[in-house]
Amino acid sequence: MWALAAAASAILLGSALWPHFAADAPVPRTAPEKAPAAPLTDPIRVEILNGCGVTQVAARLRNKARVLGLDVIHEGNAPSFDHLHTLVIDLSGDLDRARQVAKVLGIPHLIQQKLEDPFRLADVSIVIGRDYRRIGLLDAAQRSQ
Repeated sequence: MWALAAAASAILLGSALWPHFAADAPVPRTAPEKAPAAPLTDPIRVEILNGCGVTQVAARLRNKARVLGLDVIHEGNAPSFDHLHTLVIDLSGDLDRARQVAKVLGIPHLIQQKLEDPFRLADVSIVIGRDYRRIGLLDAAQRSQ
């Protein structure tokens, strides 16, 4: 019982101190130039989840995503705030749609996780990780051409 309590305390302490150590990592002075995003051919229903714990980060990405033509149907928190990398998740089995979302937002990480849930409305889920500043996720909206 004591060992379990000690392990849980160590995990909580590590997660509380993580942002202090992650802040020491070198951050490039300028964000890399991104190519203009191609316009979306069909509306893609997305959900945006805060996986890093930074206040209002999902709402800020929602605004940018809507400007870029994405149909944001839900925003909220991910089950945990320990996501290191921002991730696009294909939920519908149409990987091309998820690739379009990743490309228009400049997110390098993409996976497919098709769930058999008849009540799920989103085609794609975006989980914002701690790398959102480094990849320029919330930079000014790119021009669609």
